[in-house]
Amino acid sequence: MKHRLSNLTKNRLKRSSFVHESKRLSRQYREVLPQNTLPLTQEEEETPKATEKPGIQICTSVPHVTSGEDQNDTARQALTLALIDEQYPKEAWIHVYTDGSATNAVLNGGAGILIQFPGGHTATSSVATGKHCTNYKAEAEALMQAASLVQDSADPCYQVVFLSDALSVLQALENDKLPQLAKALQMVRQTRRVVLQWIPAHCGIPGNERADELAKEGAVEDQPENSVSFSEQKTIIKALMRPRTNRDDYHTMSREQQVNLIRLRTGHNRLNAHMNRKFKLAPSPTCACAQEDQTAEHILQRCPLLDEERKEVWPSPTPLQTKLYGSRQELEKTTTFITSAGLIV
Repeated sequence: MKHRLSNLTKNRLKRSSFVHESKRLSRQYREVLPQNTLPLTQEEEETPKATEKPGIQICTSVPHVTSGEDQNDTARQALTLALIDEQYPKEAWIHVYTDGSATNAVLNGGAGILIQFPGGHTATSSVATGKHCTNYKAEAEALMQAASLVQDSADPCYQVVFLSDALSVLQALENDKLPQLAKALQMVRQTRRVVLQWIPAHCGIPGNERADELAKEGAVEDQPENSVSFSEQKTIIKALMRPRTNRDDYHTMSREQQVNLIRLRTGHNRLNAHMNRKFKLAPSPTCACAQEDQTAEHILQRCPLLDEERKEVWPSPTPLQTKLYGSRQELEKTTTFITSAGLIV
């Protein structure tokens, strides 16, 4: 014990301070972190609250629509389209579908807008939202751009409903955390009744799917060098520091590709085997080839009706494990095959 006490270290314990930690992160991620940051500011007290003014309504749910596995996409689609038709008939409402997209949720943002006017004509827009951009910011920017387009359009007597799958953005707007977006919507409210309606994503709603395509088109356009806020900087750093253990290249793909892959992996999909046994919505679990049940393994490996599409994507035999859990290149081949084969999973 005497020996141990006499040989204790004389160096004090070192703890990393906020300044030291921020400098370390800056050095470590110098090549990917944005250099232009916005100063910390407080929101103006006179900022109008979106939920205070009459004429703006925010709906963050669709009656009877749930997010669990107990409800399939067909049911979500039917319930949502019924709500839109009943609550916002096309004869009296301008339908504005918006969506946002960003690579790996933090880079190369894009906003997509589809506007359907009561007269039958439509307008679309794809906008690049910045080199350093989160999904959240891209979704909010899509609503900002849509509000500006609607305000500049004719027929001010029509009511307008913004249909978005960005639940977090609508909730932030409810809690007065997006003052600029609130101001843009208040400008539209001066001449029209305004409603913001949440809708579920990727369940086959045509307007939402088209807005998603437009957002992806915006994401591949030339991106402006944009400044980011403190909260966006935190989001980017967290994404860069997120551990890669037990994660595969599935997480680096687009949302549409991820949806297809997770359905193929889990078996919870629209193929006959699942739709017949789980929901009784298909008359038989058998594939159209009449040889086996239509499962993910069957269509990816053995279905004779898809031999040509399979050989075009995989010229040599490829195991199912590689097609579903391989590298990003292999996963992209799988999603390409699903598209080329005209399958809906």
